[in-house]
Amino acid sequence: MTQRTDGPVVTTSTPGGPGRPLPLAGALLCGAAVIDVVVSLGDLTTNQYASLSREGVVLHDISGWLRAHLVVGVLLGLAGVVAPLGRIWSTWAALVAVALGVLADLVTGPFHPVQALMTTGLTLAAARLLVRYGRLRC
Repeated sequence: MTQRTDGPVVTTSTPGGPGRPLPLAGALLCGAAVIDVVVSLGDLTTNQYASLSREGVVLHDISGWLRAHLVVGVLLGLAGVVAPLGRIWSTWAALVAVALGVLADLVTGPFHPVQALMTTGLTLAAARLLVRYGRLRC
């Protein structure tokens, strides 16, 4: 929004102004949620991974982490729906969901590196938009 004064033109910025960054943040969070949910549901049937160590082959059962990742994916989806509202609580809720999503990606990253990089990138890009254009009060 521009306001005319006697001097130069003054431009003021409002949350969700040019380009609508908060709906973009919501779309990024929903995209990360879809990836998380699809990968988690697909891997719940084949949840054992093997690694080779000096003692032999070690089987890793990550079904608990996959269920946690599924819950985090649903939370990211909900955060993506409420993030465009631009309210203080919706911004904080989305940032908490981003933190949980990044933590879940760090835990399951060795088993799904491409998925972890994709969803971490999407959630951190959404977090940047939320911090920059969302309403935050400490």
